[in-house]
Amino acid sequence: MTNDNTRSKANAVFFSAIMVISMVAVGFAAAPAAAAVNDGSVTFDDQTLNDDGTVEVDYSNFSSDSGGSAVIAVTYENSDGDAVLAGVSDTGSTTSSGTATVEIEDTDGFPGVHTAHLFDSDDAPGADIGDTVSSGFDTSDAYVTGERVPTNNRAGDGSIVFQGEEDVVFVGNASQGTISHSQLSGTSGNREGTPLQDPIPEDEETGTYDFNGPDDGDGGFSTTVISPDITTAEVQLTENGNDVSQVGPDSASRLKVFAEWNFGNAEGLAITVEDPSGADITNEVLIDNSDTSGATDVLQYGENETNAEDASVGLDLSGEDAGEYTVIFEGNDEIDQGSVTQEYTIELTTEDELSIDVAEDSVTQGSNVDYTVSGGTDGQFRLVAIEGGDFADGVSDNQSADIFRNVDDVSDTGYNSSDDYAWALVEIDGTTAVGSIETQYLDTADVTVEVYSYENEVSSLDSDDLEDDVDLEVTEGELTLDSPTDEYTIGSEVDVNGSAEAADEVRLYALNNDNWEIITVNGQDNIDVDSDDTFEVEDVTLSDGDGGGNDILAFEGQYQIGVIDADDARNIELDSGDDSEINTSSWTSNDGTRATIRSESGGLTAQFGTIDGQFATEDSTMTVNGTAEGQSNVVVAFVGERGEVDVTEVSVDNDGTFDEEDVSVDLSQGAASGHVISLGRDGTVGDGDLPNTNSSDTVGIDELSSFITNLEDQSLTGNQVRDRIVSQTTEADATDDLMISTTFRVTEASVSLDSVYPEGAQADGINPVAAGETMVVEGTTNLQPDDNSIVLNVLNQNDNSIESASVEEWSNDGQFTLTVDTSDLETGTYTLEADSGDTTDSTDVEIVEERQTDDTGDDTGDDTGDDTGDDTGDDTGDDTGDDTGDDTGDDTGDDTGDDTGDDTGDDTGDDTGDDTGDDTGDDTGDDTGDDTADNGSSDGGSTDGSTPGFGALVALVALIAAALLATRRNN
Repeated sequence: MTNDNTRSKANAVFFSAIMVISMVAVGFAAAPAAAAVNDGSVTFDDQTLNDDGTVEVDYSNFSSDSGGSAVIAVTYENSDGDAVLAGVSDTGSTTSSGTATVEIEDTDGFPGVHTAHLFDSDDAPGADIGDTVSSGFDTSDAYVTGERVPTNNRAGDGSIVFQGEEDVVFVGNASQGTISHSQLSGTSGNREGTPLQDPIPEDEETGTYDFNGPDDGDGGFSTTVISPDITTAEVQLTENGNDVSQVGPDSASRLKVFAEWNFGNAEGLAITVEDPSGADITNEVLIDNSDTSGATDVLQYGENETNAEDASVGLDLSGEDAGEYTVIFEGNDEIDQGSVTQEYTIELTTEDELSIDVAEDSVTQGSNVDYTVSGGTDGQFRLVAIEGGDFADGVSDNQSADIFRNVDDVSDTGYNSSDDYAWALVEIDGTTAVGSIETQYLDTADVTVEVYSYENEVSSLDSDDLEDDVDLEVTEGELTLDSPTDEYTIGSEVDVNGSAEAADEVRLYALNNDNWEIITVNGQDNIDVDSDDTFEVEDVTLSDGDGGGNDILAFEGQYQIGVIDADDARNIELDSGDDSEINTSSWTSNDGTRATIRSESGGLTAQFGTIDGQFATEDSTMTVNGTAEGQSNVVVAFVGERGEVDVTEVSVDNDGTFDEEDVSVDLSQGAASGHVISLGRDGTVGDGDLPNTNSSDTVGIDELSSFITNLEDQSLTGNQVRDRIVSQTTEADATDDLMISTTFRVTEASVSLDSVYPEGAQADGINPVAAGETMVVEGTTNLQPDDNSIVLNVLNQNDNSIESASVEEWSNDGQFTLTVDTSDLETGTYTLEADSGDTTDSTDVEIVEERQTDDTGDDTGDDTGDDTGDDTGDDTGDDTGDDTGDDTGDDTGDDTGDDTGDDTGDDTGDDTGDDTGDDTGDDTGDDTGDDTADNGSSDGGSTDGSTPGFGALVALVALIAAALLATRRNN
C-alpha cells in the first residue's frame, strides 16, 4: 500500500475540476445548496482492500436536477465519533447507476467499518482527506479488511504482528468490533491455549493465535506472531547498488542508505547516522530525491526506489571529516529491541588511498601470482604496471602483453611499447580489486609492481600519480631429468620423465660439440608439465625422430642429455623448426639441466623350447623367448632338412624381452635348425640389399621375413637355405645384424617309463613297491610342456584303471615324475601305462607285502672275509707246533679286510688258548669284538651256512693243536 505524501491530501476543494462556481470551503456540517434536488442509493459490501489500495462501491437510481455527476466518498469513524474522510471518487457519470472505484488515502481507520456516501457533484462541499465530514444524502456501511499498513496499529483478521509491538489494536468485522489480546490464544506447540499478551513481549512464542484457540471453528479471528528482522542494512554506491565499507572524496556524495526488513507493514525503519565522535548528524547527511539535506530519517518500502520491496535514502558525506561513520537501523516506533537493531560502518578517507600487495613475496619463475589493489571505491578503475626493466631477456612485445593475466577484476591488459611497461586496468569491487601475474616473462630478480591513480592506460607513467608499489621476488624454477640417463640402447623405448617447477612445457635436448640439439619426443617438440610440476611421456624411442638430438643418440657413444623450459628454449634457440639448437652459454644461463647418457647397441639372446634336442611333429608350435634390446620385432625362422622353412615375426616388449609361446614349426621329420634374427642399430637387413626387393624400399624386418619364406620355393637343401640367410644378414658387408641359432631333430612324439621305485628309495629300473608306499614313476618325453599332458594309469589284470596321476609340466630335458598312492592296492602285478594322447608306453610293476632291505650291520671292516678260508684251514696245519708268534699267513692278527660278517662267533674259540702269538691278541680282539657283534649278514654280502657253535671237526683240530703246543713247551 502506498503512502506517497504528494497524494496524501486531496485538492483543497473536493471537486475543483467540476465545480462551476467559486465557493468558500466548508465542512459537511454546512447545509447543502437549496436549489439542488438529489435522489439515489448506494451499496457498500464487506470486502478486502484491493492490492492497489482501492475499494468498490455500487450506486443506483442516481439523479441530479442540475445535471451533476455521482460522487462517492468513503469515511471511517474516529475515536470521537466523527466521520473522517478516507477517500473520494467523482465518477464523472450522470447515469443512474454504476460502480465507483475509490482509493483509500487515509488508512488510519483501516481495517474496520467504513461508510460510503453518495453525493451530487453540485452539492459536494470542499474538504481535505482526513477532515471530518457530514453524511451524504445516502450512505452504506461495510467492513474493509487487508494487509496491515505502517501508518496505524490496527490489525485485522489473518494479519501478522511482531514480537515487541506494544499498541496493536485487533479489529474484527462489523459484528465483532475491537478484539482484545486475551481473547486470542495459541493454537499449538508451547503456545497452545495460552492467551496472547498485551503488549506483545519480545520473546512471545511465535505462531498463530485464534478466537477458538486450538479448537476448530468458523467465524473466528486469528493473527500470527513472528520475529522481526532487518535482513539488509548497508551503505551503497548510488549508481550501481554495490555496498561499500570505505570511500574516498570522489564518491562520498554518491551514496545511499539501503535496507530490507520483514516488518514493513507494521513500522518504517529509522535511520541514524553518527560521526566518528558518536554525534548524531542524520539531518545533515541524509538527502532525498531532490538532493537536498534534511531528508526523512524514516525509511518506508518503496521510498526512492522503483522496486516496491526496496527502501533507501540518499547519503552525502562529502562535507564531513575523514573517519569511521556508523549508520544505525531500527524500527521507527516500537520494534527497536537490540536483537533487531543493525549497524553498518563506512570509512571516509581524505583521499583515495590505494595500496597493492602480492599473495606471495617469492615465487618460482613461470608460476602465477595474485595481486590485490586495496583502498579504492567500488566501480573505480585503476592502473597496475610493471616496467620493462623487470622483464626477462628476449621477451617479445606479445609476451610482454601477457605478463598481466585478464582474470578476476581485471578489465583489460596490454603492453605500452612507447613507455615500455606492461599494464592491467582493474575495477574496484567494493574496496578491492584482484588480478594475477604470469611470471615466466619476468626476470629472476626483485620485480616492482606499481598501482597508479589513472583510470585508463596512459602513454607515459608519472611518478606523481604513483599510489603504491610492492616488490616481488622471482626465483629460478628447478628442473630435473629422472629418465633417461646413464645407458640407452639404440632403438629401444624408454620413459621420459622428471620435474619442472612453474613451467608449462619443457623440451629435451642432446649435446653435440658446441650446441644442444632438440630431441623430438614421439614426433613432438614439447612435453607438457602437469599441475604437480612433473612431466612424463612413455614409450619413447630416442633414436627415432626428426630432431638433431635424435640423430645424436642413434649412434654409439657418450653424450649429454638435458631438459629446459620450452619458453626459454624459444627465446634462446639459434634456429627455428625441428633443427633448432641452443649454444652452451645460453643453455647454462637459462638453467637447463643436464645428465650423461651412453648410447649402446642392443644384444640378442634366445632360448628355443626343444625337448631333449627334439621336436615332436604332433606339436605344431614351440616356445621361443629371449632379449633383443632396441628392437621392436625379431624374426624366428625354422629350417628343415629338406629346405622347408617356417617364419614368424615376434614382437619385443618395452623392457627388451620377447616371449612367444606359439611359434609355428611345420617341418618334416629329420634334422632341423632354429634361428632368431634381429636387425642392428641401423634397422636395416644386412647391407640393405636383399634379392627381390626394390632398392628404394626400406629393407627391414618384413622384407627379411619375406626373403626367408621365399627360399622354400627354390628347391634348396636345409644347408643351402641356412647359408643364404647367413650371407644376407650376419655375414653381409658392414652389417650389424645379430643371430642366435640351435639345432634339433624333428621326430614323432614319444613317451617312455624309465624308473619305478618307492619314495625315499630311489633306484634305476623297475623295482617292486610295498603296498601302502608312495610309488614314484620317472619317464621321458619329447612333447612340449604346458600344451600336453601325460596321464599315468595303474591297470589291474583286467586292464581296468584303479589309480591314475597326470603331469603337465617338465623341463627341456623331457624328464617327468609322477607319484601314485598304493594304499588301496593289493599285492600283485599291475601294469603302468603312460598316455600322452599321441603315444603310450607301459611296464609291469610288483606290489609286494613287504619289500626286502639289505642289512647294514656294524661289522666295521676288521674281518672282511679272509678268515672264512684261512682260519678254518691254514691254522689247522700251520699252528701244530711251530707257531712262534709269526702266524704270517692270513691269520696274522690283522684279520681286517674281508671278514665283514661271516665270522659269526667261531673265531672266539678258534684262536685262543695255545695260539699265544699274534693270534692271541689279534683274534681275541678283532674276531671277538667285531665278529661277535656282527653275528649276522656282513656288508660283504657273504653268508655263513654253518651251524651255531663249534663243529665237531673244528673241536678236534683245536684239541690236537693244544696238545702239540704243550709238548713243544715241555721240550
